[in-house]
Amino acid sequence: MLGVALACLGQDNSASEQHLSEVFSQAQAAQQQGDYRTAAKCYEEIVKLRPDVPEAWANLGLMHQFLEEYPQADHSFQVALSKNPRLYVPNLFLGLNQLRARQPAIALRYLKIAESLNPKDAQAAIGLAHAYQTSHEDLAASEWFARATEINPTDSDAWYGLGIAYLSLQDAAVLQLGRLGQEGPYARSLVADAFVIQGRTSDAINIYNKLLAAPTQPPCLLAALGFAYVQQDSDLAQKTFEDELKKSPGCLAARLGLARLALAKSDFADGLNEVRTAWDADYNFVRANVQRIWKGADPDQMNEAAVWARQNTSSQDPVAQFLIQSVESGAVNSDVSAGLSSRTEPQNVGSANRETQAPESLWAQGHYTACEFKLKREKTPPSLARTILLAQCSYYSGNYRATLTASEAALKIDARSAAALYWKAKAAQELAAAALEQMSTTAPDSPKVHLLLAELHRAREEFAAAEAEYNQAINSGSNDPAAHLGLAQVYYQESQDDKSLQQLQLVLKADSTNPRAGLLMGQLLVKRHQYADAIPYFKTALRGPDPSLPQVHSLLARCLAAQGDYSGALAELKPALPADTTGVFHYQLYQIYQKLGDANAAAAALQQSEKLRSEESVAEEKQKSPPAHDSNP
Repeated sequence: MLGVALACLGQDNSASEQHLSEVFSQAQAAQQQGDYRTAAKCYEEIVKLRPDVPEAWANLGLMHQFLEEYPQADHSFQVALSKNPRLYVPNLFLGLNQLRARQPAIALRYLKIAESLNPKDAQAAIGLAHAYQTSHEDLAASEWFARATEINPTDSDAWYGLGIAYLSLQDAAVLQLGRLGQEGPYARSLVADAFVIQGRTSDAINIYNKLLAAPTQPPCLLAALGFAYVQQDSDLAQKTFEDELKKSPGCLAARLGLARLALAKSDFADGLNEVRTAWDADYNFVRANVQRIWKGADPDQMNEAAVWARQNTSSQDPVAQFLIQSVESGAVNSDVSAGLSSRTEPQNVGSANRETQAPESLWAQGHYTACEFKLKREKTPPSLARTILLAQCSYYSGNYRATLTASEAALKIDARSAAALYWKAKAAQELAAAALEQMSTTAPDSPKVHLLLAELHRAREEFAAAEAEYNQAINSGSNDPAAHLGLAQVYYQESQDDKSLQQLQLVLKADSTNPRAGLLMGQLLVKRHQYADAIPYFKTALRGPDPSLPQVHSLLARCLAAQGDYSGALAELKPALPADTTGVFHYQLYQIYQKLGDANAAAAALQQSEKLRSEESVAEEKQKSPPAHDSNP
């Protein structure tokens, strides 16, 4: 393109044109040989002779980019865009350079144009993902990382970024859910789920049993209890799964639980029948949850089941063949393809009898995919209840990205919806695990596999496993600051403060503006009563994501108060007050007003604190009261 542009401009002067052609050939040759300095000098001569050619400026900028001379590159790119704003290379690299300079808002402007000019280049998609990630817009970041994996499925960095974006979404949902009340049924259910993964089965069982009395609870709670019992008492597990089906016949998770118990007893025919019943209701659910049948099962028994199925079923039996394949391929994990990509409606979920049913009825019968697509086809603006039902149905159909989208839509209707936050956390965790699995296949030896696995373990509070994986990533030689920060967070959770401090110093040496590192360093210093030293770190943390800001404001106010700056503490605490659901921030406000000698304001703050505490206590008591009827859809 540059050669054509120069030829067009040089038609009136053949000698000048010949010289330009020679210089251009020299530039191309040097560029191909990696001699970017010589190429840059050639392009400098070209722009002197033909300053109105935007492609020449773009090529000059590219050479400076390769030489890591970013200010000079940016200047040339900007000149190129002033002459032709629709050039891909200047828009791309100006965006990436602005991102490097921590100007994500400006970077987005250039990168959006670059992506529109070349939608098939993963560089622009990944640039957009990182820009949104830096802006703490993790949902948008996940969408662009996902787009990058679609363009190049072998890009391990894109899979890693996707996994981290999903984990950030999960962390934010769990944090917000906790602020609504740590004892709420949705928050407690997530804790119980984590305990099952950690092997703390008795603790999980205790929580599940208490939640069964709550008037509002996540669906298939008895089935979750049943899977916890599987690890301790198969008879209790059997009864619990059967009780779930009596209460909620469409809970297909209970069917898979009964199948698991039957297969463990070598009752292969009964086990196959349970899976077949679930498959006929929604085969997407079975595909996404096959690990519930096999996880923890004896390998010899799994092979015995596969042999029995080959001998006693037809090769045309899709259910038997699916189970055989899941055993013989070792694919005892969920089918990640459904959760990571959008889907069209399967043919077998749109039968005439289901088309006439309401989404609530489809859900109740275990037709999750049919429920999902029925809700998606509705043309009226969705209510909060129907949006949450969409999140619920799409989760059980294994379409976790649709769950995430629906839960975000529900939160736009009601930012304090515990159910929406619950489904957001659940979907994001599944998607993060799926991204890890894809990354492990794409780049099994990458240090980032260990780093993403460590982040998953940390999110599940499996701290010993997380520590081992972080150290594996660090020992691989990559020296990624994210690994040191993750390790610092694990040490902090385990009250190994000196080790945490050591890791944080490495992170902050590499990037003194890291908000997460600033928050953690500030918390460590507050524990040591080093309030003055903590203040600058909390100010760094104020550049972090919105969900963490109320805590940061509260901690910074505490530090200022400890220094005797009560007016500063008051100003710092006020932005945190709208997020107060337990009365803690208002009690801190009461203490500050007392120090300032404002008795009336102190009394009002204390009254509001007690009101919030009372409301929280009433909500907890309601959750403990037996339900009058089954409130699940």
